[in-house]
Amino acid sequence: MRKDMASFTEQIKDLDNQIAEGEAPIEALKASYQDSQQELNIKVNQISAQIQELNTSINRLNHIHKGVERYTKERRSQGLKDTFERVEQLDAELQDLNKQLNGIREIITEIQKEINESGASVANLRDNIRARRLVKQIGEVQAEIDSHDMEEMAKARRNFEEKYKLAKEKEDNLRVEYGRIRGELDTLQQQTEKYDTDLKKNFKDINKRYTDQLIKVKVSDMANNDLEKYAKALDNAIMKYHTLKMEEVNDTMKHLWNKTYQGTDIDGIKIKSDVEGGANKRSYNYRVVMTKDQVEMDMRGRCSAGQKMLASIIIRLALSDSFGQNCGILALDEPTNALDTENIDALAASLVDIINERRSHSNFQLIIITHDENFLKKLSEAGVIENYFRSGEYHEIPGRNLPSRAIGFDEAHLIRPFA
Repeated sequence: MRKDMASFTEQIKDLDNQIAEGEAPIEALKASYQDSQQELNIKVNQISAQIQELNTSINRLNHIHKGVERYTKERRSQGLKDTFERVEQLDAELQDLNKQLNGIREIITEIQKEINESGASVANLRDNIRARRLVKQIGEVQAEIDSHDMEEMAKARRNFEEKYKLAKEKEDNLRVEYGRIRGELDTLQQQTEKYDTDLKKNFKDINKRYTDQLIKVKVSDMANNDLEKYAKALDNAIMKYHTLKMEEVNDTMKHLWNKTYQGTDIDGIKIKSDVEGGANKRSYNYRVVMTKDQVEMDMRGRCSAGQKMLASIIIRLALSDSFGQNCGILALDEPTNALDTENIDALAASLVDIINERRSHSNFQLIIITHDENFLKKLSEAGVIENYFRSGEYHEIPGRNLPSRAIGFDEAHLIRPFA
């Protein structure tokens, strides 16, 4: 078979060469046709130019004719004769050009005829080549058929029948498998329809319920986000308010301390707040510090009892100013306990200064509960007590005469002024 294929390939190459040889005259005729067409176009252009020139001459003759008529009227016979001769000459030239034009047209007709004939020849030549090729192929096929051995063909037929039988068995098996798979698909389809029915029954209006639940979830998320933002804003506002109020309290404490404290060992006191915990669980630890030459120290364990009591009173006053502007009442219960005489005198002097500092405030009231008569005497001598209340059977306290008033306590047995 390979030899036959090689032979067929050689024969095809020979046929291609013959076709190429047959197409060579066609290409030559095409080239000749193109050359003739170019020459024809050149001649047509030349004739067109001559015709244009003749038209110009005719226009000139018409102009001359008009001049002749005028000349005739003016009786110039000799000029008219020359003009007629010129006209006859131009007519002769025009006839010659028409003859040339007719000759060129005849040449064009002959060239067109040759082109048509050459086209028919080319078609005939192609048909002949194609017919020869087909005849040759038919001969080759017939020769190939004749060369085949009948025994080989019978063997090939038996091989084909065996392959066909195997393929047929495979097809039958595939058909059986297809039927089985088809049955399984039908069963699955029925189960799917049953599940769809159950879903429609058990999940009725599921899309609407899902949408409603989704809306609730989204609204809850938005509300939680808004609440979180509000909580953060509120926390920031509280922190800012706390900071401002602590600054205000410390400013008031510094002012009152400088106005009342007589010593030089402490320049001022303030409250320090230490933050503990994170943003979700924040706590504050407050401590009182004293300053000396811009150095801060905790007052706990470093101050006297009098300083501690004065600091306590000042802190209460500062807190009252900052957080109780409409209710500026300060009560001191036994402020002189655990104080010696010097500290009691210093505390009394400090309270006098504080009262004088706050006397102009309409909402300021100071209530002192004490059993220390000397302490009360110090305050009365300073003129800062308008009234006093005495409960129980105590000895009279010598000093300024102050009016007395009942306080309405059940345990009060005797109320009387100073002697």
